[in-house]
Amino acid sequence: MHDAEYVEGVLRDRIRWVLDGVNPSYFGPENALLKYGKRMDVVVDRPLRIPEGLRRECYGNCVKALLSKQADDDLFYAEGYAIGRGGPWILVQHAWLVDQHGRVIDPTWEDAADNAYFGVVFRRRFVCDMLEKAQMEPGILSAPVLMCRHFGSPTLFEAAMEPRFHRDSELPKVRVQMA
Repeated sequence: MHDAEYVEGVLRDRIRWVLDGVNPSYFGPENALLKYGKRMDVVVDRPLRIPEGLRRECYGNCVKALLSKQADDDLFYAEGYAIGRGGPWILVQHAWLVDQHGRVIDPTWEDAADNAYFGVVFRRRFVCDMLEKAQMEPGILSAPVLMCRHFGSPTLFEAAMEPRFHRDSELPKVRVQMA
């Protein structure tokens, strides 16, 4: 098992590799993750109120849990990459939930504690708006066309992030109306 900082370094290196040769003016999911992504170390067991989801349906599982009657305002939606802490170093685009204390709750993977999570926590209202725009197809960073059309600049992306988890990201104090 490797320490969290080492695993974060591996994640960042892999994301930079994906971006190698990309036009510097491009702002997409990978750039957003490098700029705003955070390592999320603490993983808690899935609370009983959050249903166990289907394998390979992480985006849908998280949205379903977030919008369920049992979900309070203490659950937040996050996306980014997950990677096994002990290797192999394979980046997996993934979605998970975060509780009010910033702890990862993964309704999809049984071995969540064996993984490192690196991503962005989004505002609940933003997630709902993007679901509507995508005709209820879940996934935010995994949908580059959606990102390009609706939050494809640093300013728009920053407005989509849940500030309680990204306070040290130097987010601007401006309000941006999401299109």
